[in-house]
Amino acid sequence: MTKPGFFRRGEALALLLLCVLQAACIGIATLPPTHRDGLPILRVAAPRAERVSASISPYGPGFEQELLTLFAGERGYALDLIEVDSPEQAWSALREGTVDLVVGLGGKAPDTLESPFVAGPAYATSRPVLVHSSRRYALRTDDEICVNPILTTDQRFLSDTLTEETEAVNCIAWTSKVDGVSVTPILSTLNEDRARFALVDDWSYSLWQPFFLGVKPAKAMGREVSYRWFWNSGSEHLHTDLTAFWEQREEDDRLATLHDKYFGFLPDEADYYDIDNLSKAVEEALPRYQEVIVAQSSRNNIDPLLLTAVIYQESRFDAHATSKTGVRGLMQLTQDTARVLRVNRLNPAESIKGGARYLNMLWNEFEEMNLDPWDRWFFTLASYNQGIGHVFDAIALSRSMGGTGRTWHELKEVLPLLAWEKYYSQTKHGYTRGYEAVHYVENIRYYYYILHGLVTLARPEAENLGELLSAIPVNWPVI
Repeated sequence: MTKPGFFRRGEALALLLLCVLQAACIGIATLPPTHRDGLPILRVAAPRAERVSASISPYGPGFEQELLTLFAGERGYALDLIEVDSPEQAWSALREGTVDLVVGLGGKAPDTLESPFVAGPAYATSRPVLVHSSRRYALRTDDEICVNPILTTDQRFLSDTLTEETEAVNCIAWTSKVDGVSVTPILSTLNEDRARFALVDDWSYSLWQPFFLGVKPAKAMGREVSYRWFWNSGSEHLHTDLTAFWEQREEDDRLATLHDKYFGFLPDEADYYDIDNLSKAVEEALPRYQEVIVAQSSRNNIDPLLLTAVIYQESRFDAHATSKTGVRGLMQLTQDTARVLRVNRLNPAESIKGGARYLNMLWNEFEEMNLDPWDRWFFTLASYNQGIGHVFDAIALSRSMGGTGRTWHELKEVLPLLAWEKYYSQTKHGYTRGYEAVHYVENIRYYYYILHGLVTLARPEAENLGELLSAIPVNWPVI
């Protein structure tokens, strides 16, 4: 028979062992997972910036996010994107090993981030630009940089640029930094005339410029700054994968195509008058046509904001618009096209009906090419402007020159050649003003970007745009 004392000691040991095991299990459960769906998790630190995670762009989740998704898809990783409030927070996380990769930061890593941490190749560049409130004087003399507070974001290359500029005029800059790298608080401050100058990177500024018309560029400053990815080369497998990924980008045009998708439509200099006219058209002219735009967008599977951008590009919402080539009405239809579509192009409602239907017909013509949806829409818009035959000529010409003929990035380089006899003589449909098609598509892309941004930012001008949102196709831009 077991002695009572022995039983109690065994019971106590069993209970102790159970507690130890439970504690161990709890400890394991609180550790971050290393795999998801059988794939290693890649932890990525990135700043809160439009170029990283898009908030106003209609063209996708963001340039950096798509680039990361491309890497993860090619190399077999699951992504964890971790937003950081400052560059230093990102560098600290990389040093401490709580992230594997840092993206979206311009300039060099801090000197304290030494080997085995490495920087990948430059994949984009930016330049510091001094901007000013339009209600105040622009930069009249260089020494005004030293007698006015300069707002900047928390980016080292901006501070370095100010130091270089002020040393040239033998003074010291008076800076006021905001937390993080987002330019919107700074642009808002200048837009509301609460400061005169700010120094921002032109990449970020170009994305936000249409929404802060009270801010204007004063001077491009400093040298170009490169953007790179940073990682720990001691992580041998990851280092090998990242090195191979960037080597592959040197062999294909995926990076250039992605860059064009998100930024290729941005003008070198914003036309403030045109942007203001677009806002006025949304407020004053759009309400007359909202109902028909919604109806025809829904019927033809088009985002009504895109259809609105097409109307603005074609006629500035002037129902009586007539071009020198004879196209007329809100959607600038030719007489032959209007006849085929059986619409009265001078009637605003029928013009929108015909234009939307024609866009849908052109979209369907590219079905067999299995294009990326946005490239397909850009091909469609170019066809609306110059005719689908000329677009197919450009596709063929691109292929004959070693391209794929499958991306707008390629096609926008080839279309202008169709105005040259050396090239159009090789095509089926001959001469066309291909450069006009490129300008046309890029304008619409820009107007669409602005309209989408006005809605996202809930600007007053967006009140009339909100009613259009009910007709956006469920899987847009796929239809």
